[in-house]
Amino acid sequence: MSENEEKLTIGAQLKAARTTKGLTIDDLQQITKIQKRYLIAIEDDQFDQLPGDFYVRAFIRQYADTVDLDGNELLEAHRDELPKTESEAIVKNVDDVQPTRASSREQPTSPAGRVRNYLPTIIVTGIVVVILLFIWFMAVKTHAGAGSATSSSSSTTEVSSSKATSSSKIASSKAAASSSSAAKASSAKKSKANQQTIKADGSSDTAYTMTNGIDKNKVTVKAAKAAWMSVTTDGTQTWQGTLTANGTHDVTLPSGAKTVKFQFGNATSTTVTINGKKFDFNPNNSSSQVRTITLTIK
Repeated sequence: MSENEEKLTIGAQLKAARTTKGLTIDDLQQITKIQKRYLIAIEDDQFDQLPGDFYVRAFIRQYADTVDLDGNELLEAHRDELPKTESEAIVKNVDDVQPTRASSREQPTSPAGRVRNYLPTIIVTGIVVVILLFIWFMAVKTHAGAGSATSSSSSTTEVSSSKATSSSKIASSKAAASSSSAAKASSAKKSKANQQTIKADGSSDTAYTMTNGIDKNKVTVKAAKAAWMSVTTDGTQTWQGTLTANGTHDVTLPSGAKTVKFQFGNATSTTVTINGKKFDFNPNNSSSQVRTITLTIK
């Protein structure tokens, strides 16, 4: 770290790195999922505006990693400027530490409040017990019926061995036909997946078309560095989150999906594979990190 950087406050260093990277506060909010007012407070060194001392370090680390600074090194260099906490542990994913209403509620201390807390558990336990009793009853009834059927069958005449043999052959033939049909369907599905192709729509580097799409296409995203991304299918968000360095995530697209939109906060560090094949969404080696890619499935 240079002498000039040491003279800057932690907020000023982060703001300078963001500006150099060409990101706005809105861009940073979308990538990190940290609220805009907290990002502004960090840049102004107004740490008392954040939800708690623990979150000061968590948010600063996420901010630093997003603008290509070493979050741990930055926190260590400015340790004296930051509020003290009982634990120095910093989580990697800010989505896991943002305060929620549920976590901020006070636990009830009165007996009635504790009973209300455990009421859902009591109800679920009761339902499970009823289900188990029903299963036991049906098993006893079935066993009794089987014993009665065995007793009754002993007094009936034997079925002709030729008929039994014929019925067995017919059943075996049907089973073999069913197995063959299932194998053919599975083979056809694999063959279709292997024939899939993805091409750009004309000269566009943001719109692509995939032919021979199967019912449920598997998408795997991987980030070489910390990166935020989201997957939206036919206008409905399927998944969004922030991956750590070398992190991966699998998304199975809904059956019959027609349009998939990928949003990348760090596109140059992100790779995508569909059904085991790499989706080259950046053939022109664009240096733009924040990108939106649309894929049409046919």
